[in-house]
Amino acid sequence: MSRVSPCNFLRAALAASLALALGSCGALGSKTGEDGAEVLRYEYRPPLGFVRIERIESGAPDNAHPYGISVDAMRQKLASVKLRGDPIFTSEELDELAPYLAAALKSVGPNEDVTFALTGSHGLLGKFSPKTVTTGRVFVRDQRLNIIFGVVHDPFAILQMQTPSVPQPFIPGTRAKRIDAKLAITPGMGRLAGDDRPDWVTFDAVRTE
Repeated sequence: MSRVSPCNFLRAALAASLALALGSCGALGSKTGEDGAEVLRYEYRPPLGFVRIERIESGAPDNAHPYGISVDAMRQKLASVKLRGDPIFTSEELDELAPYLAAALKSVGPNEDVTFALTGSHGLLGKFSPKTVTTGRVFVRDQRLNIIFGVVHDPFAILQMQTPSVPQPFIPGTRAKRIDAKLAITPGMGRLAGDDRPDWVTFDAVRTE
């Protein structure tokens, strides 16, 4: 049986310690999402979707974060928003999304945004309709709660989620431009950010918590 010299043992121990330290640093750092955004942390991450906190968009002014809003208030605002006369979110989707958005806004910083991607079924067949995705960016500024939608009820194939080479459909809305040029939201309890931004809805940001 061969013996390990003290020098070789020390080298191995140091290498293992260094690898562990580097791995810990990587785990604590930010990640890159499917759409290339710098993700600081995930509030919610089911197999097909997310609610996450990421760096504020480049050049955007600081947000008024953190912001306290009750789950019920968040749910009411989301429930009022429509696309072509129909609610964007089903009751089940509101149950899934509203608590995590409210929680994220309470922990987010002024130089951070909250983004989400939510999958569901929308169509004549109800829950048996093909899967779709709805995405958005959420933040508070100038006493207004902002939701910029990226895509709404956009169909996608499960294959896209399983093939890294296929671009992911989970792109949230942006301040700079509309992601879907045809998207036209009815703001419900809120109002549109401008005539040229029917993808961007704002609400009175009255703190409810």
